[in-house]
Amino acid sequence: MLYLINPSLWGIKMRATIKDIAKVLDLSPSTVSRALRDCSSVSKKTREKILHIAQSMGYQPNLTARGLVSGRTQNIGVILSIETRDYNSLQIFNSIVVNGIFEVADAANYNLTFAKESKKHQTGALQRIIENRDADGVLIVNVVSEDVLAKLTINNIPVVLIDNHFDNLQSYAVNNNDRLGAYLGTKHLLSLGYKSIGFIGISEQAFNRECEMGYFQALLESEIRTDPNFLAKGNGDLGSGYDAMMKLLKINRPPRGVFIVNDEMAIGAIKAIKDFGLSVPGDIAVVGMDGMPFMEYFDPPLTTVKIEVAELGRTALQMLLGLIEGNYNGNRQIAISPRLIIRKSCGYFLNSTVT
Repeated sequence: MLYLINPSLWGIKMRATIKDIAKVLDLSPSTVSRALRDCSSVSKKTREKILHIAQSMGYQPNLTARGLVSGRTQNIGVILSIETRDYNSLQIFNSIVVNGIFEVADAANYNLTFAKESKKHQTGALQRIIENRDADGVLIVNVVSEDVLAKLTINNIPVVLIDNHFDNLQSYAVNNNDRLGAYLGTKHLLSLGYKSIGFIGISEQAFNRECEMGYFQALLESEIRTDPNFLAKGNGDLGSGYDAMMKLLKINRPPRGVFIVNDEMAIGAIKAIKDFGLSVPGDIAVVGMDGMPFMEYFDPPLTTVKIEVAELGRTALQMLLGLIEGNYNGNRQIAISPRLIIRKSCGYFLNSTVT
């Protein structure tokens, strides 16, 4: 004879199942399952009720079983850029963007596997993902070559780029709205009365072009002609920002304000201005872009256009999960709007008599 024993009588705590939740709510198990997978076919009210009961019953999804049924690993590959600089703003950027990715991954019960790559020094991390199929999708932060991207696409591995600037509009990507950022920074200088405004960009073509367009647009709206002598480039680090600013300082009539496409180069530029015997913002106003931590503690505190870095990570993983589930129908390219943070490096107290 077979005896059915209730485990709770022996103090054994059983994990709630989808069937248990369905029974409590008098719903079909399939409806509960769709709600827990956030399917749009279940109404918001019903989904919220199911999620509430599931949480109160201590429901935990069986990821192993889900993987066996769906053929998925419940794993996301995250590829980060390798950089070696003394003060590495990219490392700070990566840590913040990863926090945003973690938030979404945790809520969706996905694991994250991290690897590092460089355009110059390939570690093989992406190749291993392709060969082993050990990730349902891939997020690539800052670094990817077009041939690697093509390999992922050919092998039907969903991929979303974060802060990668390509002319390839077929890629799924989440970036900062760099054009808007440069526009906001330049417009702020114009609003203070500055009319001679320099621009320090970076060698990365697609990114720099977007920033230049925002800078040019702001000048055009104020009917100010662009001076080619006011344009300089660095490679993104402190030293190149210093050198680029020195180049601008040595022209006959240097600009009185300058917009710089990242905070790290902006700090280098401020040092160059001081070493040249001038002051910030008394002689030259400086606006950066990134909004990296600690910028308010420099002398002077840096006015900057803040990139919503954590939001880049959150939005990118939400997009990737939609691609994995096959229900993503949004834009391939999403640009997150930055915001201006006003501090003392651009002399916001100056009036319109500045030339």
